[in-house]
Amino acid sequence: MKELIRFSTPQRTAHFLASVAGMILLITGLPITFSDQLRWIIDLMGGSVVSMLVHRIAGIILAFTLGYFGTYFLVERLTVGRGDSNITFTKPRFFLTILSDMIVDMLWTFNLAKERPKSGKYDWVMVADILSVPTFCAIEVITGALLWFPFPAFSFNPGLVLLIRTIHAWVAVFAIFFVFAHATILHWTPGNFPINMGIFNGLIQKHKAEGEFPEWIPLAKEVETDSKPYRFHPIGYIVGTISCGLMFLAAYTTYMLASEGLAGFRLLKESPIAFVALNGVIGILIVYIILSIYGLSKAISRD
Repeated sequence: MKELIRFSTPQRTAHFLASVAGMILLITGLPITFSDQLRWIIDLMGGSVVSMLVHRIAGIILAFTLGYFGTYFLVERLTVGRGDSNITFTKPRFFLTILSDMIVDMLWTFNLAKERPKSGKYDWVMVADILSVPTFCAIEVITGALLWFPFPAFSFNPGLVLLIRTIHAWVAVFAIFFVFAHATILHWTPGNFPINMGIFNGLIQKHKAEGEFPEWIPLAKEVETDSKPYRFHPIGYIVGTISCGLMFLAAYTTYMLASEGLAGFRLLKESPIAFVALNGVIGILIVYIILSIYGLSKAISRD
């Protein structure tokens, strides 16, 4: 079967490390803000000392990955150039094109446009991912480091500590919705379910790329493999619906958060909706980690 090389080894490595570390950070960090609903995670891990140790190790891995991929991106652009990528951050026209593609794509979704915008290697959703993920990772790494190693001045200004902790917590909560949207769009659609192997083996089947990234085809490198065609899995609709439902419940849960002084934001009253939403989120994150490890092992065994 004809496939196209889509992602390099450094890109795939950075994605795996950042995604798994990020999900571990959420699993070990959310019980701090939602202690009543997720206390069982801390207890299962043997207490807060162990859970925070795991949290900090995952944070170090995320910080390393951020630096590693940032260095790789800069060195590649300086030595190799743009290659087959359509991303040109230095040209304002690129951002106008991305904005236009986003609007047309949304209109097409609601049958208000005749066709989807023709994309290069990265469509507007992926460009948004590429811009937002490093930004939010950097915020979490910096605020997490400040909470781990506070400056002496913090003891004279507890309000500053609260501000940093609030930023750290709210960016983490936002990350829940990013992970769910990312998984639903790229992995749990019927054409990819249960996992899109492209980010693990670096390949995409040519006929699939022709429909999704037509302007990239002439620039891509083609290889012949023994892969089987993607199978359509209708169960992806069910899993996607469940994922969207949990996102809605999680959004309602954040609406119920209230300030508890220097303790930060907390759920001040019990809520069955919050219990279902938060534990559902943890369940999905665990499944996603397992699938990521499965995808990596499958890609390695294939090589």
